[in-house]
Amino acid sequence: MIDSPCNDICTTDPESGLCVGCGRTTFEIENWFSYSDNQKKKLLKDLKTRNNFDSEQQYNMLDKSIMNNLFDTIKKNAFPIGLVLILALGRLIPHPPNFTPVIAVAILSGFFFKNIYLSLGTLLASMLLADAFIGFYNNIVFVYISLILIGSIFYKISKKINFKNLFAYGLGSSVIFFIISNFGVWALGSPGINNVPYERSLDGLIQCYIAAIPFFGNTFLSTIIFAYSAIYIYKALPTWSSPR
Repeated sequence: MIDSPCNDICTTDPESGLCVGCGRTTFEIENWFSYSDNQKKKLLKDLKTRNNFDSEQQYNMLDKSIMNNLFDTIKKNAFPIGLVLILALGRLIPHPPNFTPVIAVAILSGFFFKNIYLSLGTLLASMLLADAFIGFYNNIVFVYISLILIGSIFYKISKKINFKNLFAYGLGSSVIFFIISNFGVWALGSPGINNVPYERSLDGLIQCYIAAIPFFGNTFLSTIIFAYSAIYIYKALPTWSSPR
């Protein structure tokens, strides 16, 4: 069996019509598996003589193609990216304890985008931008871990999200954030009640979770308010938003 010369660099040179990665024409690529072994060998030998573009030109074209795809992706998703950034920067506005849009940002990042890298990249960029103004804190790693987990989950179940089940999803996300972020408070020895760090024991961990319960209401309520509002705006403006 003769392997295909494809190297996963699938970009067509507009001048020669050849693939930048393997040097084949579109017709040759489409019919590769129907060729006999002799035809494949002849084509592979012929590819070595095709000098339509040198390696430097090849990489320049590839870089240009990657950049064009990146700009097109950003342009198509400009509205949801802007919406996520606005929500994240909403943390800069004075608010009650734990009444922030951070979990809603994670949910929406998973819901809005077709590309997981764009989803998590937008989530992290929006959070880092807001934290650069607010100031970084000891528990930031655990907060980000919880948000990345929530964003990844909602990316996988994005087609199931609607106004009916968003309430339950918001509750589940708030619980995930509650468990991971407060575990970080305990693990890092952050000050708890009376500014005394929790004991590094199971009892200390339980005490940390119990002390955080009064703040859970604001966490869940803010998640529901921000998530429902943002998704309503997103769906109400289909000509602006990128279809999921």
